[in-house]
Amino acid sequence: MKNNYRINVRFDLKKEREKEAAEFLFKLSVQSSGTRNRFIVDAVIEAIRRQQSGTDVSLEDIRAMFREELQSVSFVNAPSKDVPPFQTELTEEEKAENDAGILSALAMFD
Repeated sequence: MKNNYRINVRFDLKKEREKEAAEFLFKLSVQSSGTRNRFIVDAVIEAIRRQQSGTDVSLEDIRAMFREELQSVSFVNAPSKDVPPFQTELTEEEKAENDAGILSALAMFD
């Protein structure tokens, strides 16, 4: 086998799947050189690995399955704890302590 192997692929644009694939590959070829080739090589290798492993389930298949299953699940937040409102008023004793502390601090400036 030579260093390069070339293959031609034909897409029937009347068939939706083939049209979608052709449009996707066209966009890849416009983005940058080599991207389309790398994508096709990766896709073929992945298909080979799935066939050899005996499973024909892709990551996208698994994601779709999870989305489908999670549609029927209801998520509920834990009930919030009843927290008493923050108290902003000082008691008379706290006011007296506060005033004494302020006067003590001001006495340092005499």
